[in-house]
Amino acid sequence: MPSFTLFRKFMMSAVLGLAVAACDGDSNTELASLGTVGPNPGAGGTTSGGSSSGSSGATANCEDGLTQVTLSNDDEVCSISGTIASDLTLSASNIYMLDGKVVVGENEAKDGTGGTNAVLTIPAGTKIIGKQTPTSGVTSYLVITRGSRLEATGSETQPIIFTSEQDHLRGRTSPIALEESETGEWGGIVVNGLATINKGTDCELAANICEREGEGDSGLYGGDDDTDNSGTFRYMQVRYAGFAFTADNELNGIAFQGVGSGTTIEYVHVHNGADDGIEFFGGTANAKYIVVTGADDDSIDWTNGYRGYIQYAIVMQNPNQANTDQGIEADSNSSDNDAKPRARPVLSNVTLVGARPAESDIGILLREGTGAGIYNSVVSNFEDCWDIDGTATYTNSTTATGITLKSVLFDCEDSFKDDTGAGEDDTAAGTGLAAKFAAGANNVELASTLSNGFINGNNENSVTSVNVNTEETLTWFEFATYIGAVKSSSATDNWTLNWTYGINPTPSCPTGTTAIGSTGCELSGVITDDINLVSGLSYFLRGKVVVGVDCGPDKDNELATCDKAELTIDPGVSVFARENPLSYLVIARGSKLNSNGTASAPVTFTVEDDSSRNIDSDTGLWGGLVINGRAPINKGTNCEVLTNLCERDGEGDSGKYGGNDAADDSGQIYYTVVKYAGYAFTADNELNGIAFEGVGSGTEVDYVQVHNGADDGIEFFGGTVNAKHLVVTGADDDSIDWTNGYVGNIQYAIVVQNGANQGNTDQGIEADSNSSNNDALPRAFPSLSNLTLVGSFPAATGAESDIGILLREGTGANIYNTVVVGFQDGIDIDDAATYANRDSATTGINLKSVFIDADTAFGDDTAAGEDDTAAGFDLGAWFAAEDANNDSTTANSLTTLSGATTGQKRYINGATENGITDTDPTALGTFFEDAGFVGAVQSSDNWTSGWTVWLND
Repeated sequence: MPSFTLFRKFMMSAVLGLAVAACDGDSNTELASLGTVGPNPGAGGTTSGGSSSGSSGATANCEDGLTQVTLSNDDEVCSISGTIASDLTLSASNIYMLDGKVVVGENEAKDGTGGTNAVLTIPAGTKIIGKQTPTSGVTSYLVITRGSRLEATGSETQPIIFTSEQDHLRGRTSPIALEESETGEWGGIVVNGLATINKGTDCELAANICEREGEGDSGLYGGDDDTDNSGTFRYMQVRYAGFAFTADNELNGIAFQGVGSGTTIEYVHVHNGADDGIEFFGGTANAKYIVVTGADDDSIDWTNGYRGYIQYAIVMQNPNQANTDQGIEADSNSSDNDAKPRARPVLSNVTLVGARPAESDIGILLREGTGAGIYNSVVSNFEDCWDIDGTATYTNSTTATGITLKSVLFDCEDSFKDDTGAGEDDTAAGTGLAAKFAAGANNVELASTLSNGFINGNNENSVTSVNVNTEETLTWFEFATYIGAVKSSSATDNWTLNWTYGINPTPSCPTGTTAIGSTGCELSGVITDDINLVSGLSYFLRGKVVVGVDCGPDKDNELATCDKAELTIDPGVSVFARENPLSYLVIARGSKLNSNGTASAPVTFTVEDDSSRNIDSDTGLWGGLVINGRAPINKGTNCEVLTNLCERDGEGDSGKYGGNDAADDSGQIYYTVVKYAGYAFTADNELNGIAFEGVGSGTEVDYVQVHNGADDGIEFFGGTVNAKHLVVTGADDDSIDWTNGYVGNIQYAIVVQNGANQGNTDQGIEADSNSSNNDALPRAFPSLSNLTLVGSFPAATGAESDIGILLREGTGANIYNTVVVGFQDGIDIDDAATYANRDSATTGINLKSVFIDADTAFGDDTAAGEDDTAAGFDLGAWFAAEDANNDSTTANSLTTLSGATTGQKRYINGATENGITDTDPTALGTFFEDAGFVGAVQSSDNWTSGWTVWLND
């Protein structure tokens, strides 16, 4: 069946039977006029009445020359048609309707002479609708001619609204912008200016004053005044606009045609345009705070030599728009790719979000000779993030008018488009998009953590921004210390609040949850559909909640019953568990948890009535988090068969884990706090704060705190997952634990015990490989750097803190740049297999730049084969010989956040710790960075501030 859009284009072409001015052609043949030239409507006039929508019974007191019309819902509106030949000011008390093509002014010549100029002034809160069936022509639209102006000055709370008659009659009060299918219900806005362009007539003459006929019979544009002023476009919405006469002759949401830099364009939202959202046809117009949602072709488009600046722009595609295409489609000149002036706008702080898995083509397509400077931007959820087409585009890309990308984050199905036409793509041209992207400062390919579709998460805010004014030798741009369009959801940062259409909806319980009152949502049972927990609501775990149905251990042969799901949690969300150890969250193999907290808005998992809990002493009030992956483990069933698909039942009835995918991805956990969790069913069957069970290295874990867990804080049951910036406070058993063949990496971790309140507090690190077979493979062999492990100072408080680091049951480990303070024993090695493997070149025990200040530096057990003494081995001598930078004799100087020695928790490096020579851990793998110090935190850069609990109280 032919698509409706193609059918509509065919019918319009047949009805008109006209020659048109093609977008990429050189013909300047005009369409017959679609509107009537009427008398000057006059100026001024004040009335009473209401700007409304739906069946509101609005009345109108129209200005002289305008016609009062009653709509089908009995609303009275003021109809405008023809040409406005003198200044006209509208009133927010009326609703206005464009009837056909409405033209402001009578066109000036390209040199700024002649014509009749007019100014259309629209105050805040005014609503203008396009007539569905105009008296003359096929669509209703507004044209500002060269030399005339539109002064549309809305406000944050009273934006100006341009929309369709149909939309007004629908009267929606709670729009959901990216679910609406309506589009192309009126023509939109066209602004013609006198700035320079590079395509049209007279371009090759000495004066080089190009002019060109706009699409859709919208009049001439172009001239010689790059500072031309076409008015003010501020705090306004343009909804359901755009119209395709033919495939190459279209009206957009807003077309800025040869518009100059004297024009003010700020806070403009174009929604569900039938063609491009906003298109710049040459000129030098600058724009800030732009939103384009649901464009049914390209969202932002430029051509014909556009050279303006854009900062803070959001594009979100709509899966219900069948023809949605590029986020940015950029040309210089389709007929002469090297025509002057070459298009080269500069953009910063742009967030482009596609509609994948629906058809979303390319995030940024640069072609037909264009240059571009693109900085501090995010491209996510497109089929391809970036493509360059055309030999001229490549040839020019390294020149002063070429292509620059810096501080840009890509997260698409493919980062780079690989076309097949010679000269069109990176492969055929031998240029290498990937290499060009990698060469740009701070460019990254990284999973997006955007919330609400467009608000930065942890990953976006972790990318270093650049100063565009410095990069481009400009003064126009603000220096934003972040990439992307919106830094956070706070009212200060989220500039889209109050004036945009439908992109900040009132939160409601997502499908798959149950509403509790007006602001609560309950999660229970097995979740088999993707769920996004948005901010503004409270969420409650009721019993054991499982995300997804287990997909089995083999990534290439998943179980027939596999049912994958993703639980995504936005910044600032709190999830409250019922006070019951059987309330806990499990992520099944093949499914994902995306906990997207930020430093200013962490995600919190806690117990109900959290505010009434005792932060010092409460513990074990709910079960905690369990994440099951299919990375290799060394204990379970099927471990010895040829396929080696070990799997095992997790403790606490948490499901199976383990498999054959070392790079398995169970999601991402950023800036997340887990409080009062964990439960011991028996001594060997326990829930922890967080249990990573067979979790793979594709999972991202960064900035995570577990506080007052009833069993271990964080335990790794095999797997390969890596983690940075861990905080474990008040664990009532071991703080960090690994077993069953864990081989991941950890950098920057803090352990602070709470012995005064947690009677069972035990090891800082307790590490096993396999309790049943100490030499099972893969042997546990993680690498750790920059840890600070702080016990409960038993000599001073009488509280029990056992061993700082206990290595046993065959484990190996690389432990670098670590501080161990306040335990009964600093380090202990147990079991013959652990000793036998200790000096292995590949899986042994390596301690470098480790500082110990404990009651006793080294454990002295009595059971044969378990300790250094019984084995005839001097652990202290071995420790000293391991590395000249190891120290077990000096007193620590750890301090607190404020520098106090009492009343706060000591974990920040002091002079002693900073005096120890560190060891570069980057030799252990690319995961690590060379911090240049031992321990987890220096006073000059305390990464725990602002998002953790208890630690800095």
